[in-house]
Amino acid sequence: MVPIEEAISRGVTEVDAIILQTEVTQYNRMPSRNSFSLLTNMFGFMLDRIESQNFKIGKYVATNNDAIINFYYAPTVLTTNSLIFNKEKMTKWWQSGYNFAKSKNQEISALEM
Repeated sequence: MVPIEEAISRGVTEVDAIILQTEVTQYNRMPSRNSFSLLTNMFGFMLDRIESQNFKIGKYVATNNDAIINFYYAPTVLTTNSLIFNKEKMTKWWQSGYNFAKSKNQEISALEM
């Protein structure tokens, strides 16, 4: 959850948002087999919609307040279960994300010149 609208209303003029999902996200949700699975799937769907709406609202508010928003997306799907912690995998993800953002930043800098 990125509170872009709140940050801009407090006077921020540039926002760097790091999104831990790919820029184009496609989910292959499995059918629910029990009530707990149904509840968690429904909750996940609602959170995805709220997050998407927060981005849209943030972009709208930024445009009307002359603010800049920089979105940095993950290059690949990191995990489908955020409850599992694996230090080696997370270290690789961090390095991969850092390299991806660095290359994107260099591409943008080259375009600006």
